[in-house]
Amino acid sequence: MMNFRAVAFAALALLAVSHSHAQSPSTAAQAERVGASFVLALGRAPTAAELQSWTQRNESSVSELLALHRQQLQSDDGAARAVAQRAAEDAFGQTATDTPAAAAPLYVEQLQRHVQRLATNPADYAQVIQRAYQRALRRDPYDVELGYWRERPVLSYALLVGCIENWGLRNAPGLMATTGAPTISVNSNFLTAVRLSPAIATEARLALGMLPPATGDQLAALADRLAATGRTLIAPGAGDVVSLGHIHAAVCGGPEIVLPADAR
Repeated sequence: MMNFRAVAFAALALLAVSHSHAQSPSTAAQAERVGASFVLALGRAPTAAELQSWTQRNESSVSELLALHRQQLQSDDGAARAVAQRAAEDAFGQTATDTPAAAAPLYVEQLQRHVQRLATNPADYAQVIQRAYQRALRRDPYDVELGYWRERPVLSYALLVGCIENWGLRNAPGLMATTGAPTISVNSNFLTAVRLSPAIATEARLALGMLPPATGDQLAALADRLAATGRTLIAPGAGDVVSLGHIHAAVCGGPEIVLPADAR
C-alpha cells in the first residue's frame, strides 16, 4: 500500500505557494480548506495533484469537503482501512495490522475515540507515553514525567511526540525533566501540519463541533481568545496544547511518527 504520508512535504509546499500573490484570496482559502479536510478526514496531507484537483472544484466549505471524504471512504474499503490504520498509529504509537474500517471512517473521529479509550485506561496510556519518549528523545520517561502527563488531559501518541520533541529542542543541552506548558511546533519533524488562516481554522472547528453555535462577532471573539492563548491546533485532544508562535493548523502524525521496529 502506498504510504501517502511520504508525500506530505510536497503537498505542504504547494499549500504555501497557494498564499502567494499569484492566486486570488478565494483560491488560497479553498486550498487551505482542502488541506485541512485531508488531514482531518484521512490523517494525511493531500498530494500536490490532489490539492490542485480539489481546489479547482466548485468552492466548498470544510464541512462539505469532510462530507465528500466520508462518501468516498464509505465506498472504498481499502482507503477506509488505511485511514483506520493511521488513526490507530497516531493514537497508540504502534504499527497497526489488519485494522478494520470503522463505521464512521473519518480519521479525526476514530482518533477521538482512541483518545477517549486511553483516558479510561491509565496503564495503556503509560505505555503510549513511554513510546512517545522513545520516539522523540530515545529514552524512557522519568517517573516525574509520567506524573506530569497524568495531571493533564490525555493526548494521542502523535501529539505527545510533538510536545516532547519541542520541549527537548527548547531545553537542550542539559535536559532535566519535562516541564512547562505542552507546546508543539508546526515544523515538527514528526507531525504533518497544514497552516490555516484564523477564518478557515474557525470554519474547521465549527465543522468538527469544536465551537458552539455563535454569531460572526462571537466566533471572531472566540478565535481571538484561542490565538491569544496559543491554543490554535486542530486535532483530537489538542485543546490545552500551545501552538508555538500561536499558528492555526490542522495536525496529524507524519511519515516518521512510529518508531521503526529495529530501533526499539
